[in-house]
Amino acid sequence: MSRSVLVLSGSLALAALAVAPSALAQNLLTDNAGFEANTAYYTPGWGWPDGSPDVLPGWIITLDADGDGYAGAGTNQSPQDLQGTHFGYLYSGTGAPGLLETAPASRCPVEADMTYTLWFLARGDSSWGEALATVSLVWYPNQDNDNDKGEAPLELTLPVRFSTNDPMQTFHISAVAPSGAHYAGVRVTRPADNYDPLLVDDFVIMAEPAQVSLSIKKETSHAVLSWPRNLKHQLEENSNPAITSGWNQVNKPVKGIGATNYVDYPLTERARFFRLVAPD
Repeated sequence: MSRSVLVLSGSLALAALAVAPSALAQNLLTDNAGFEANTAYYTPGWGWPDGSPDVLPGWIITLDADGDGYAGAGTNQSPQDLQGTHFGYLYSGTGAPGLLETAPASRCPVEADMTYTLWFLARGDSSWGEALATVSLVWYPNQDNDNDKGEAPLELTLPVRFSTNDPMQTFHISAVAPSGAHYAGVRVTRPADNYDPLLVDDFVIMAEPAQVSLSIKKETSHAVLSWPRNLKHQLEENSNPAITSGWNQVNKPVKGIGATNYVDYPLTERARFFRLVAPD
């Protein structure tokens, strides 16, 4: 495996051993700004506040028209680790299951027989019960109708929240696009007759990068190490790269935003070297 060395200038000597430059990693679900762009709500059974199934740009909400389901985006109770100040909020109190799904025109292009990963953040927002949901990576033949080519579901049971500042959890679904699939989207299904709300945000659909590269950016009090989001690689550190037995996994939280993983690493007096490895 070819490697290059990236050196961070400044008083702190940080370096990264990285694999060769990666293919472009990007979120294929490009119209994903709705949660951060709108504060309207959709409550058909109550009729207040006013709203519609498309109050979130790029998404469609389906609730029982006669029930008291509730969905939309809001700024209250927002955890600090969200991408923006708003989040998707959904429950279905009575009647049919509640749905939040990618609008047909916002489905992202995919190629059959390639592996794709759906990343997202979720958290229960009930202080009295667990929040249940099914999140699916759904395959479509086109952007014109709802006749899908299958889906890869993930069943979620999110614990009771103790504080509105409880962190969001990162989840992912990886699957191979089936024959006839040309587009992909997201579907979140909530059980009927369920009053335990769910927060969701930052949906990403991306192809698994064949190669990745590691970058370093110096901030005021720390360095940010980042690389394309993927399931194979882990970040390791060493004080002397000549000592091959000195590599250890970095014991810092790996955060994800969009198509990028990153770690905040505090500035130190001694040089540290970093690399990405794919364990066997």
